[in-house]
Amino acid sequence: MKTGAKGGDLKILSEEDLMRIHQAALALLWDPGLFSESDLFLDIFEKGGARVNRDTRIIQVPAQMVEAAIASAPSSFVLHGRFDPTMDMLLEPGRVYYGMGGTSEPLFWDYDQWRARQPTKQDMITSTRVGHALPNIDFVQTLCMSGDQPTDVIFFHDFDAIFRNTTKPTVVNILERPFTVRLLEMTAAASGGESVLRERPSVLGIVTPVSPLKVAIMNEGIVDAVQAGVPILYSPGPLMGATGPATVAGTIVLTIAEVLFGVVLTQLIKPGAPVVLKPDTDVFDMKTTQCTYGSPEQSLGKLAVTQMARHYNLPIYGLGGGVEAKVPDAEAAAEAMMNMLLNALAGMTMSQSLGTLSWGQYGCQEMVVICDELVHMIKRVLKGITVNEETMAVEVIREVGHGGSFLQHEHTARHFREELFFPVLFRRQTIEQWQKSGGKMIHEVAHERVQEILASAGPVPLPPEVDAELERALNKAIRETEQERRRQ
Repeated sequence: MKTGAKGGDLKILSEEDLMRIHQAALALLWDPGLFSESDLFLDIFEKGGARVNRDTRIIQVPAQMVEAAIASAPSSFVLHGRFDPTMDMLLEPGRVYYGMGGTSEPLFWDYDQWRARQPTKQDMITSTRVGHALPNIDFVQTLCMSGDQPTDVIFFHDFDAIFRNTTKPTVVNILERPFTVRLLEMTAAASGGESVLRERPSVLGIVTPVSPLKVAIMNEGIVDAVQAGVPILYSPGPLMGATGPATVAGTIVLTIAEVLFGVVLTQLIKPGAPVVLKPDTDVFDMKTTQCTYGSPEQSLGKLAVTQMARHYNLPIYGLGGGVEAKVPDAEAAAEAMMNMLLNALAGMTMSQSLGTLSWGQYGCQEMVVICDELVHMIKRVLKGITVNEETMAVEVIREVGHGGSFLQHEHTARHFREELFFPVLFRRQTIEQWQKSGGKMIHEVAHERVQEILASAGPVPLPPEVDAELERALNKAIRETEQERRRQ
């Protein structure tokens, strides 16, 4: 089982700031409360002890309900690899993991054409295989989408591609109940059955409410996911300056209020159900009307919400490697490194979107490979410095003496492999060596690595009965969705 690199403890909020934000979030949950399109949520919260106004459809959550829910949610749980315990991840505050992709991006970066294009299910398959092969990618999400399939069944094809081509944990979409039930059936089939999924959950179920302060009928699938034993990733996403205040502090307060509502909802459905916070602090760019991926204020917000999550002693997930750059170039690497390193230093549990470009509009396999190397570097930073008698090497320094060399000393032979970082993708070469090897830019080296992976990669081996059951569940989901479409 992976236990994750030990993250840092970078703090951006004072204790007074932290408590003021928490109290402000609690105040919003009571006044004005949250608006619910869903009668189901009104029922759940009314039964749980919240104040519910059926006429206005407002749910007011008292502070004591929130505190009880935070205490009820587990601070630690295992997100499993399917049929592969070596891919298990221990999720808890302060442990750091990185994942490829995010939600189903509408485009795909085609290296040979050097532009983004409409993706296909085959792109989903090859991208998943790349993510599965990279050693520093801990969990795998969609890097594009099965864009050559009918729109209302794309998600089913996306997860068919993921389930057949990686054993690493993933994140599935939780939407309205009929869709969610079908996708959970596929997930259970890919896991070896409902009981296995419940005992060894290998997916997080992402729930995206409507900011500001609203939950929708499309969120009702959370009930089915929790009852199926799927840990919830609750993901409010106010856009700073659009669906959230134009101040970093205001957006933090709003998103913390909304994510705490999700914690309460999860615990009302099933006390003790695992939940991962995803309080986004996205920024609305006033020039382009896009959601930024590389803005400093967004990073400030992520530092703050990570500190809030550690205060609540709950795992947290957020944007990591996603960038605004349009190609896998120096800008892309700079933005990705800033985001991922800050997340690591703050102790964010799960950082997503490695490999996504252009505000998440498309995924790029070469960028995933580059991000894998960046994580390799970050892990060395997180490892830190071991200070003891052996590593301080006072006697060794005395032995070598004035003007001597440590190269031949046995102390060097004992320690250099564990102390020194050895790059894999970023090759250390002299100028002459670099020129003789073709003088390649890093995106060219990354593309060669993608080709090497795909030349030997194939689907992950599934037990024959699992393969057949997954195919049956996929076809059933497609058939029922088509029948529903014809009735409408």
